[in-house]
Amino acid sequence: MRGDQHVSLSLATAALLIAPWATVIDPAAIAVILFGVFVGSLAPDADAVDAAIFNGRIAGAKGKRGQVVNGFAVVLPVFGYTIRYLIYYPLSLVFMLLLRKSYRHRHRGLLHSFSGVGLTALVLSGYLALVLTWFGVPLMLLPAFGCAFFAGCVLHLVEDTCTPAGVAWLYPFSRRRMAGRVRTQGLLEMRPAAFTIVLAAAAAGMLVAPFVTAASPERLGHLALVGTPSLWLLFMLVSRVRREQRKR
Repeated sequence: MRGDQHVSLSLATAALLIAPWATVIDPAAIAVILFGVFVGSLAPDADAVDAAIFNGRIAGAKGKRGQVVNGFAVVLPVFGYTIRYLIYYPLSLVFMLLLRKSYRHRHRGLLHSFSGVGLTALVLSGYLALVLTWFGVPLMLLPAFGCAFFAGCVLHLVEDTCTPAGVAWLYPFSRRRMAGRVRTQGLLEMRPAAFTIVLAAAAAGMLVAPFVTAASPERLGHLALVGTPSLWLLFMLVSRVRREQRKR
């Protein structure tokens, strides 16, 4: 998917999960979580030299929302180059030595796998801990950022799973891919935009629910935990996601 679609879908998903707790969570923690999801939603594309995470802006982000998103996007190249050269390449070398076979750098390879994004989140959090400690910045919100970054990466993989190129979730141990039928470059392809609207509407409903109903944050939180993956499963069904075997 395009960078703006990744950002929109991932942030809308995060908003839906956070919305029930918006009145009880520290606003600084919410900001850090959303920023972590924002960076993570673009991070797996650091294996492609023309990825949005290297540009410092999100093409396709328009209007007031686009201004806000691109205001934060100026720091993306720092994360992009760190991930590409200080995480992705070293991890590729490690897997090449462990598996004893050559590894060819390519888009939707290691950084588009569960093991790849998991290790990337772990190593990036370690780098950030060193930097923050060097400058004397407290680390209390770093775990929130690390978990949110990982969640953003996983959402990116789920979103790419809905496209024809698909994702090999167990790469490099398996090259079997899950792929769907969402062609994000088509002018008539409205499914990502429509699903973003559904997620955003659900998040808005969660935000106003405590003021118009007697539902507690805990009850709404449980509803969001069940409803969010259910909505994503529905979107994957609509996207006709299936498992396929390809030689790559």
